[in-house]
Amino acid sequence: MGRPWVGRAPLSREEIQRVGPQARKWAAEQILNVWRREKDKSKFERFWGDELEYVMVDLDLSESRATALLCQDSVLQRWNEQIANRKLRDNLKDEDFDLQTEWASFSIESTPSKPYTEGIGDLLNVEKSMKQRRTLIKSLLGPSQYPLTITSFPRLGVKGRYTTPDYGPSQSDIHYRMLPPEVMSPSLRYTYVAQQILGRRKRPAGVHIQLFQDKNMPRQFLDDPLSLEYGTTDNASVQPEKDYIYLEGQAFGAGCCALQATFQTASEHDARWLHDQLVVLGPIMLALTAATPMFGGYLVNTDSRWNCLVASSDDRTLEETTSFIESPHTCCSVPLTRWSSNRVYLSHERPSDIVNACGQVRVDEMTRRQLLDGGMDESLASYFSHLLWHDPLCLNQDDVDDVNPEATHIFQKFQSGVWNHVHLKMPDSESGAGWRVEFRPMEVQLKDSENAAFAVFMFLLSQAIVTYRLNFYVPIELVTDSMQRAQKLDAVTEERVWFRRRDWAPNELNSIQCIPEDGYPRQRSTDNTYGLMTIDEIVNGENSTSPSRFPGLVAIARSYLLERELLPNEEVKLMQYLNLLSCRASGSLPTPARWMRDFVDKHEDYQHDSIVGERVCYDLLREVVKMNEAD
Repeated sequence: MGRPWVGRAPLSREEIQRVGPQARKWAAEQILNVWRREKDKSKFERFWGDELEYVMVDLDLSESRATALLCQDSVLQRWNEQIANRKLRDNLKDEDFDLQTEWASFSIESTPSKPYTEGIGDLLNVEKSMKQRRTLIKSLLGPSQYPLTITSFPRLGVKGRYTTPDYGPSQSDIHYRMLPPEVMSPSLRYTYVAQQILGRRKRPAGVHIQLFQDKNMPRQFLDDPLSLEYGTTDNASVQPEKDYIYLEGQAFGAGCCALQATFQTASEHDARWLHDQLVVLGPIMLALTAATPMFGGYLVNTDSRWNCLVASSDDRTLEETTSFIESPHTCCSVPLTRWSSNRVYLSHERPSDIVNACGQVRVDEMTRRQLLDGGMDESLASYFSHLLWHDPLCLNQDDVDDVNPEATHIFQKFQSGVWNHVHLKMPDSESGAGWRVEFRPMEVQLKDSENAAFAVFMFLLSQAIVTYRLNFYVPIELVTDSMQRAQKLDAVTEERVWFRRRDWAPNELNSIQCIPEDGYPRQRSTDNTYGLMTIDEIVNGENSTSPSRFPGLVAIARSYLLERELLPNEEVKLMQYLNLLSCRASGSLPTPARWMRDFVDKHEDYQHDSIVGERVCYDLLREVVKMNEAD
């Protein structure tokens, strides 16, 4: 989620609100200066990279118990000491990987130190890099401790022990009634962000999640977690909901792990186009990578983490939430929070019937006018003035005292507190990076080979989008609807999401052949330009002889890939990645969420009551370890 905090402590919420109007002017000036300087430049290096996040666990064989390992700080300290010693001994200048803090103290993030290129060699090295990073983190842990690419620790927040070291809920802090404060990273950045969000809310961050209805689950189930067993009777503000569990604490959302990818484009023009197409692809990739079927020691009725992320960063006051009125338009039935799906398109090349923003989007009007007066177009001005509508979560006196119009530090403080599922990243003069697009919705996969497959697929697809000028636009409010559909139980096979069926590319590309590899039947396309489609139809193509039928994302990525010269072994490996995507979409290869559900269902200790017991959790995570050792 970002680099550690550097500098003096941030301003208080009241101080930030006081300097907010001036800070927005500074941020808008910085945006305009970068935009004017870079908007007509071209960088042809198609650099890209991934961010892979891990949950660190301890597997106690003697007690058959799995616990979340709260060791982020010590792991990073050992890593930094190791780097210093290697540089001193071997005159080492660069490391192959970077390790960074994440929100939860049981999580850690890894990235390659240098971006990948578009070369075939780098595409084939992604999996190797991911394996090496896992091995590196494992070497910094104890014998029974492992870094796992799981989205969330399954028994976080249960009654009893679930962390190492063992901490109980706070007896005094209202914001930590279910989770100990120690689950948060000691990094000052996350501490400040949490304080600002909770300070504005004036109440703990919590969310109700529907339970999975297994055959022995008690009927009329009411979860009352904030009882005496959690050290408090202050539960008046939390009303139990039938057949829902209640999760209170930012770690249930902000502590989730993900697989993210960032792609550099040749120009601002290409970045804006790619941004918009990836916005539409977000729900599809969320469903394909679904990996979160458990929270708080229960099986739940959703497969993805997204709405928990939304709840964990929701800084609205109680009055703001109760005054929210659902609109008949789908986009407006999901409130805008700091973490949300995108509500603004950027490219002025979009079809004439596609508006640039959802009607619910709020913008800072003074900022919008400043950007427009500075020469920026309406779409980009709406995007940035929407980011600047929120107050920055972390702004300190250093920022206010040393405002450099040619830098972006003020703007970055605003942007780093708003998390959309796709981010436009402006050029960075310090690193030399150009216009980039960050893709954020994918859930982390259990195996390195799977994470590599999704990262490589998204790179190939992003290049095909820019090269072929693929047009996946649907009305922006339908993306919000699709993000909700994509989180449902077995959404990859049971749900449909909004996608463009016609006019998706220049005519000459409509000859791309759909080659189903699983034999599953596909429904014929309708005459609608866009409509509800299954994930299988979108990924593997519609079963239609019509030349206007959509051939599938895998066929598009394959077509782009085969335009390059490949050695036979290179083609075999990369086609394995595409085949994984194809099988996942058809249902012949289960999502991590479905695999976990099936494992729990077959476990001898599982009582079919939706409770994921201690032994079940231990055996599940032990199996994930074995899976990676054999991968």
